[in-house]
Amino acid sequence: VGKFTFASFAANAILCGGEPKPCGKCPDCVKFAAGSHPDLFVFAPEKDASQLTVNVVREIKKSIYLMPNEGAKKVYIIRDGQKMNVQAQNALLKFFEEPPESAVLFVLTDKREALLPTVISRGQIITLYPASNADVKAWLRQTFPRKTDEEIDSAVRMCEGIPGKALSLMEKRFSQIRADAEEYARAVFGRDGFKLLSFFKSKRYDRQKAKDFLLMLFSLFSDVLRAKERTQNYTFLDTEQAVSYARQTTERKITFLAERTLAAFEEIDGNANINLALTAMGADINSIL
Repeated sequence: VGKFTFASFAANAILCGGEPKPCGKCPDCVKFAAGSHPDLFVFAPEKDASQLTVNVVREIKKSIYLMPNEGAKKVYIIRDGQKMNVQAQNALLKFFEEPPESAVLFVLTDKREALLPTVISRGQIITLYPASNADVKAWLRQTFPRKTDEEIDSAVRMCEGIPGKALSLMEKRFSQIRADAEEYARAVFGRDGFKLLSFFKSKRYDRQKAKDFLLMLFSLFSDVLRAKERTQNYTFLDTEQAVSYARQTTERKITFLAERTLAAFEEIDGNANINLALTAMGADINSIL
């Protein structure tokens, strides 16, 4: 929850040359904000890749034992640490066993069990918890003063207390993906079989966009199921829309919709062909309407 947001803030504070840290004004903070600080290194899986390989650790090795370019420390952030394969994790152990004093390494993961026990035991574990809706809303209102209450409330409902996710949801590309999910749902509950089978032909989603779409669609279907069960805490839809969709289907069907969407997400996350996975999902959904 908010792993990269936390690691970025900590990195900014570590690299900051002013007071209080991070000051947001010194040359280091200006470079950090621009994404050009020479002592900050961020690693993540390549686009469409399902693993972080040993090549990432080799890249880290090139500079981690060298002195920082400007300050007293260098900061390395590894995103999606759960995607490191065994070879990468074993190679990473050397840095944990002989850590250079001039470097700080963050390994971010949402699946601690995917990391080797030897990696976990040599690191300092920091557990993060979801922020309250009120705190996220106040932060978004300050960050996006020109956004409407409806846009902010929607991001708060969907972000699950994760500030970085809320930030992403406010971006333009997520607005389009949300619109796509809403359009797809209208086809589902409107029993528009042709649209369900042809919907993705013009979308050209890459792997990340497809996963974002499916997560939004899963949230939408989950809200309809909550409405069917007469519970609250909707994450995607407002109450009126959730109840309206719930009246148009059965609990068995909406459960299938949610489960089939999640299955498609897992297939694509596991490196399945994007178009085939999405089209197959559409065909399966169409068959039960």
